Amino acid sequence: METRAKVLHWFIRGGTLTTPNGATFTIGVEPIVVGRNEGADVVLDDHEVSGVHCELRAVTEGIAVRDLGSTNGTFCSNVRIRDALLTSNAELTVGGTRLTITPSGNKQRVELGYSDRFGSIVGVSPRMRRVFSVLEKVAATPLSVLVLGETGTGKEGVARAIHDASPRKGGPFVVVDCGSIPQTLAESILFGHEKGSFTGANERRYGALAEANGGTLFLDELGELPIDLQPKLLRALSERQVKRIGGTTFDHIDVRVIAATRRDLSSEMNAGRFRSDLFFRIAQVRIELPALRERLGDLPMLIEDICTRVQQAWAAPIVHDWIGRRMASHDWPGNVRELVNVVSVAATLAHTPEAIDDVLLLARSGDQPTQSTQPATAFSDAKRQAIEAFERNYFTELNRRAKGNVSEMARQSGMERHHVRAYLRKYGVDKPAG
Repeated sequence: METRAKVLHWFIRGGTLTTPNGATFTIGVEPIVVGRNEGADVVLDDHEVSGVHCELRAVTEGIAVRDLGSTNGTFCSNVRIRDALLTSNAELTVGGTRLTITPSGNKQRVELGYSDRFGSIVGVSPRMRRVFSVLEKVAATPLSVLVLGETGTGKEGVARAIHDASPRKGGPFVVVDCGSIPQTLAESILFGHEKGSFTGANERRYGALAEANGGTLFLDELGELPIDLQPKLLRALSERQVKRIGGTTFDHIDVRVIAATRRDLSSEMNAGRFRSDLFFRIAQVRIELPALRERLGDLPMLIEDICTRVQQAWAAPIVHDWIGRRMASHDWPGNVRELVNVVSVAATLAHTPEAIDDVLLLARSGDQPTQSTQPATAFSDAKRQAIEAFERNYFTELNRRAKGNVSEMARQSGMERHHVRAYLRKYGVDKPAG
């Protein structure tokens, strides 16, 4: 009989929010949004309050308050705050409304769950375990999900993992990068078009919404979606039907939407650059991924996982030791994506540790590579062979993940398609069977 790992817990200090009319709301680990918009958790009928004004959540030390880019500000004891931590009874002023905040006298226990991974995402830190416990519950539902986080934190990996763990896993997983599609083609890419509906429309084309029918549509960088398309997308999702450009009939769609953004959509909504009704339609569940610098305790597990994925599992201890010595003060601005690049190269060069210094440290100001004890010609040959091995492994694995789709490989690697094709030809990487 399989024995499950002991469930971990996180202790937080929650509390309550009370409005002037006596309505009381519990402040827990999930943020509650205060605003004038009907989609907010605490709706205030006050014209001086922004659509989404501020949010409150329970943390270990007390109640965290964050202003969401409101027009008139959030005040505590006549001091305007952007981020604050409340540890005792306080009064918040939002617009012309006063809210009473009462932290709990006792800490409450929140289960973090058993898991240290979800799909391809791994981590043992409390924040990641909390994310995994939420994802495990959400994946089986039809709820739309908004994944928040800095560039490189793994938002698309989370989206794919949700899809793979959902009842829709046998359906398509369609990706639309809202930040890279030309504005003139955005409507066609999302909704499709009929032949002859505009210049260059030489054939009928189904849009991403129709292509994702029965599966999942992942809208990456949702905050970049043109404002004029937002009401059309909202209507399509609400009515579960789509009409191609130039078409006269609607097609039924059954699509789950997962979106991701690195933008502060709250500020975008208050500035009128993003529709709040679309936000609340898509953000039925919000998942916030922490930056890598906020979960450095996950580094050993991440390094081991990355080394295994690039077929260099044996190198994990060497790479971990090298990163600990050479990059101990690095704050990883590129997050997990940057770590993947560093570890992939380091793991391939681990046969000659001096080569790791030579390749990875020369680009970092203030870092000096150790001197090689090998003759220059032997070192150069070793480095060339190691880099070639890395490139071969990288593009072989990339080809496998993308199932031979060059456009998808280009998107994942951040390279132009002709460069990807050149590497595939160089190393004789063929399209995977099946």
